[in-house]
Amino acid sequence: MAYSHLQGNRQVANEEPRGLSITENDRVFYFIEGKMAGGIETTVAEMLIPLLRTEGFELVAVETAGNRKNRILRLLIHKQGGLSVSDCKAVDDTVRPILEVHQILDEYKQFEIASPGVDRPLKTAADFRRNLGRAVQIEAISQSGQAFEVQGQVVDVLDECVVLEQTSGKTVHIKISEVCKAYIQLIW
Repeated sequence: MAYSHLQGNRQVANEEPRGLSITENDRVFYFIEGKMAGGIETTVAEMLIPLLRTEGFELVAVETAGNRKNRILRLLIHKQGGLSVSDCKAVDDTVRPILEVHQILDEYKQFEIASPGVDRPLKTAADFRRNLGRAVQIEAISQSGQAFEVQGQVVDVLDECVVLEQTSGKTVHIKISEVCKAYIQLIW
């Protein structure tokens, strides 16, 4: 699937979806919580976060993708205990009228609601909190510049620090700002 976003004044194709995440290699991403966001993603997030919270959902990301003829607006949502297809349908039924009234969907050919998925990188404190109890693998660089890798179960998130318990029983604290890559480990 080809994605595009605006970089400066030009359209850039074949990139990851523009959404609410982080800045990386001149690609523009925005956080929903904790960081300043911009554009349509911010508008949609500000409108929907309070409503979705009252319904028991967390808005993880708002992404836009596609080209001018085939633009996609995608909401990634999370629900404690898991997300079902009927949950996605219920969210669609709730938020679509709001987005239509504000004429946001006029700009998009497709509107999607989905789970962030287990393969989505963990980047924020909220990402780690959502995955309490799960096994993760983290690649990080310490303040002294030393690269390291650690695996363990997420047991807590404190003051922008993720706490892992390794299989040996050792507890490791890692600053989220030092994390380069973090993924859920799927155990088969």
